[in-house]
Amino acid sequence: MIDKVPSDAHQRYRDDGVMLFHDVLDAAAMRQVQAAYDWSHAHLTAALQDFAVNDDERFIADTNSSARRRVYHELLRDTPIADIVRALFGGESPIWYLGEQIFYKQGPRGTRRTPWHQDSSYGNFEGPKMAVIWIPLDPVPRENSLEVVRGSHLGTTYNGSRFEPGDDTAPLYPASDLPRLPDIESERSRWDIVGAAMEPGDLMVFHMSALHGGGGTLPGVRRRSLSLRFIGDDVVWIERSDVPHPN
Repeated sequence: MIDKVPSDAHQRYRDDGVMLFHDVLDAAAMRQVQAAYDWSHAHLTAALQDFAVNDDERFIADTNSSARRRVYHELLRDTPIADIVRALFGGESPIWYLGEQIFYKQGPRGTRRTPWHQDSSYGNFEGPKMAVIWIPLDPVPRENSLEVVRGSHLGTTYNGSRFEPGDDTAPLYPASDLPRLPDIESERSRWDIVGAAMEPGDLMVFHMSALHGGGGTLPGVRRRSLSLRFIGDDVVWIERSDVPHPN
């Protein structure tokens, strides 16, 4: 598997904060991805978030850390995912698993976009060796795909989006020194946006400080995806005093 990772992947990831890999998870690996996703979907947690705008729309995200569960332990042990992360971190750093997040989008009229945001705005970590592996379980056309702003992990850390319907830049922290998110969607030509049509077996890796967002879905089309988060040996804990919006 590691031969599918370019020799310059470490430097490219450090510079760009995003990489796409096509056809790197074979059928056996995708069965393990599906099993992990199905387990999480059957065991939703108190961290479940519902981002739907309409009553007939389903757009959920749920976050957990299930490495000790057999289905996730085997996924991390038996598939090339950890090797890919290790290569992007330079091949020498140990890697630690932070946890997973599942997404489900579907609606008879389609679903909303996932607002542009940075995962680091919602957490307490910073450093070069951070990675999110995003794996689609359904075919995703380019216009509905996950997108990442190339190089944005090296720039400003913005206030998080609170996923407010009608205002994707509404701040997560009402009182904060973090600047408000730019309205990337209305000024797409100003940003170096990376995205692609993806199939099961493909994956995208992006830095947790990279600006990213996801297209909505077309009417009736289902989009399921699994994200896995990892850190390396140069990541540090930071304290945040900002208080999130009550919603």
